[in-house]
Formats: sequence, C-alpha cells, structure tokens
Amino acid sequence: MIKKVSFILLIFLTLSSVSFSQDIGKISDVEKTSKKNITWALIQTIPSVSWTNDRNELNSQNLFGLKWNITPINISFSTNKYVSPVQFFMVNPMRKYTGSLEFFVQPEWTLSAFDYSGYQRFGVAAGTRVNIPVNNMGEHLYVSLGGKYNFRKNSETDKNGYYSIEGGAYILFGILGLTFNYNFDDRTRYNFGINFKYW
Repeated sequence: MIKKVSFILLIFLTLSSVSFSQDIGKISDVEKTSKKNITWALIQTIPSVSWTNDRNELNSQNLFGLKWNITPINISFSTNKYVSPVQFFMVNPMRKYTGSLEFFVQPEWTLSAFDYSGYQRFGVAAGTRVNIPVNNMGEHLYVSLGGKYNFRKNSETDKNGYYSIEGGAYILFGILGLTFNYNFDDRTRYNFGINFKYW
C-alpha cells in the first residue's frame, strides 16, 4: 500500500515539475501594447458602406460611398466604481454596447459625384450619440440615437454643411449594424448604411 502511494506521489511530482518548468521566455504576462495598438489602428481603416441621397428639384439618386467611425471619447453608464467611465479612441466594446454616450468623427467619401445637389464627394461629420442596450445587455442587440453636423462643401449654394439626426440598430456585440440619417437639407434628404465595427 505504501509503495503504491509513494509511486503515485512520485508520478504526480514528476508531472507537475515538468508542467511548471517551461521556458520563461516563451510565457509572459506582459502585454505588448505596441502590437495591440498597431493591429487595432489597421483594423479601423476598414470602412463601412453607405448610400447618400443626391437630389435637386427634378432628379434624385442614391450614391454609394464609404465611411469610417472614429470615437475620440466614450462615456460608459455601466462601469463599476473602480474603473473610470471615460475611454479615449480605443474603446472597450462592452463599455459601448452596455450603454454609453460617445462623441464621434465620421469621414465619408462617395465613389461618384453629386450630379444634382452640387456637394463634394468627401465630407466629415462630427457629433454625439447615445447607445442603449435592448437585448442581453446589448450583446445581442442595442440601438443608438444621435445628432451630427456634416461638413461638406456645396459648389452651387456656397453651403458648408448641414445637420442630421441618426438612428441605428446593432447586433453581434456591435460588429454589424444598420444606420439611417435624416438630413436637414433639401439637396440630400437622407443616407443609410451598413456599419462594420471591428474590435
């Protein structure tokens, strides 16, 4: 009996010493922030798609375009007292979809010219939106509501932009979403898009 226990104890100690004697250079708890930041920045360059309304008194069309979403400041409503509710640029997705207020900048570029309204192809929007969780703390579904100002030059009317309100619904932890914007401008009434957000 003592021989069996000694043999089992010897095997256990041998196996545990092998599993704990791995090379320290291969395993590290140090986070490599430069790799993480570079990877995150490269992934953010992948655009979402949008369609922007282009119209005048006689004609109307929807123009296909690309847009990017940059969030310089996000204020979460669901953090505990040990963590700051404010994050800059690299926002933890859980903080976003569980309820937050964010300030954003949105560069937009249409692939064809605004033939009817006279707006330029490139524009930048800046605004704020509130993200509200709907299902499973926002992991399965959350909605957003916000407002923005679109800086886009018009060569026909000498306008430099217009105001918009925005609504959206997002699924799959906020990775995929549909957005709709109502623009307070007679020459571009609306735009809608499919948002892809890569964390």
